[in-house]
Amino acid sequence: MAETLDEKESMVKVFADEEENHGFWSDLPTELLSSIRSCLVSERDYYIFDIVCKSWKASPNLRLQLQFPIDDYSRLHESPLLMSISKRSGRYNFFHPLHHTYYMDLPELLNKKILYSKDGWLLVMGGKFAKEKQVFFFNPFTRKKIDLPDLPPDTAFTKFSFSGLPTSKDCVVVGIMNLLSLMEIAVIKPGEDDWEIEDVDFRESDENYPVKKFCISSNPIFVDDYCYCLDVDGKVAIFDPLDDCENSLEFYGMRLSRRQRDSLIQSFMVESDGELIAIFLSSNGRISVLKPDASKKNWVNVEDLGDKVIYLSNGGSWVEKRRVSCNNNRIYLPMLYDNNKAVLFYDIKTQRYHCNGYDFSSTSFYHIKQIFHSVWIKPT
Repeated sequence: MAETLDEKESMVKVFADEEENHGFWSDLPTELLSSIRSCLVSERDYYIFDIVCKSWKASPNLRLQLQFPIDDYSRLHESPLLMSISKRSGRYNFFHPLHHTYYMDLPELLNKKILYSKDGWLLVMGGKFAKEKQVFFFNPFTRKKIDLPDLPPDTAFTKFSFSGLPTSKDCVVVGIMNLLSLMEIAVIKPGEDDWEIEDVDFRESDENYPVKKFCISSNPIFVDDYCYCLDVDGKVAIFDPLDDCENSLEFYGMRLSRRQRDSLIQSFMVESDGELIAIFLSSNGRISVLKPDASKKNWVNVEDLGDKVIYLSNGGSWVEKRRVSCNNNRIYLPMLYDNNKAVLFYDIKTQRYHCNGYDFSSTSFYHIKQIFHSVWIKPT
């Protein structure tokens, strides 16, 4: 039955009386709102909280430092965490993009270097002595370790990647050492006894290698069993790690413009739905997101990531779909704001840097701390 006008006026009066007696939701104390915000976990929780009213959205985010909930970390599964070591305490910090920082003691990683991160696993190298090249997989959440054969002590591989879960028989590990016209590639699968190492000299054949030098700028990535490497000039090298690397090596002729190369300070490459995406960070703070065109001879701009978010770090980068639309089109960086409390992100549409829970917006990352020895990792 439809409500009469008198009934509607009565309901309005009731709501008005309630607001007069109890106050508005927007009048809640800032301290209380911040306390509530600090208990939120998921992106959906934050989204619902922020749309209540302006005062709720503007409430400060109390970012705490908590011990990692190793026995129950399922609530952290939704988002990757930026992992880095604290030089002061020796503990590893895990920065959540939306809320708190978690810490964990990992004696297994003492005096070790994290080479790459993927699927919740770390590829690690190090030993008791500086020249030791012990290599192993390590899962910091389960503490499981998978040993690989040592790399030869006279090698200097700097860029690494692996294709998938190290518990899988199909997992392939690749290490690359690159000096302009020379490239050394090391390949192994978990369970094998030795690394297979192959040298490639770009100067040997004009027909096979149309480039005279190649300087890899980031960790390689795997796409459909092939390994892709990004050059500082924007070129891409492709090879099959399980075949003859030298004979399978091909190049994309996608060199950046002179202006782009001169301002470039860092570059990354990720895979999204089988497609390559390159991310170039310039000295003026501008981030360019590019993909190869149909001819694979040129880069074209990516102006919209759709429902995706990119996570970048020197130890591995990837793309994920997000459930909450307001968090899409972002690039999370290995940079921290507010005395190492909050992870910085770049909004592709506004072309500005922001932090969740902070009234911060800038076209530059000047005075922002970059965590070079860090990786994104996601509990699995």
